[in-house]
Amino acid sequence: MRHWTLSAAIGAAILISSSGSASPAQDVVSGSYVLDRERSDDAFQAIESAIAGLSNAKRPLARMRLRKSIAVNRMRISIAGSRVGIAYDDKAPFVVRIGGEPVKWKLIEVLVFDVSAKVNGEAISLTFRGEDSERVTTYRIVGQDLVVDTTMTSPLLSTPIVYKQIFNRTN
Repeated sequence: MRHWTLSAAIGAAILISSSGSASPAQDVVSGSYVLDRERSDDAFQAIESAIAGLSNAKRPLARMRLRKSIAVNRMRISIAGSRVGIAYDDKAPFVVRIGGEPVKWKLIEVLVFDVSAKVNGEAISLTFRGEDSERVTTYRIVGQDLVVDTTMTSPLLSTPIVYKQIFNRTN
């Protein structure tokens, strides 16, 4: 919990020091959120279904890489001008410019992504491109909830992994 608070503070400090015009999605997704497991799709089950057709030799590595990239229980999203900052659980936060060049983000030593952001109406989409996969995650507000739609693709998979998660605002 302490690391989570520190990560969120670092991300917020970076964003506060940023300048730029307000984003159309600024008031839509900024805040702290916690996963509502009861109303969310089971992302781990979606992964298991997608990797079921892989050989026994490839399945464990694919499972590990895909599961580590989606395991999120809490997040803090901050938007300032054209910058989006996100801290997932106790992972290192990152800041990316909407419509700008991708930034490198290291989830863990073996999972490094190029992250880019764009605004889709009142939603923000982040694209995480890795060595062997791509994840597009769209964040939007529906009522009081943060709805997160994710599609993951990989040359290893015959079909994309698609799931929806619902997060409750905590602040």
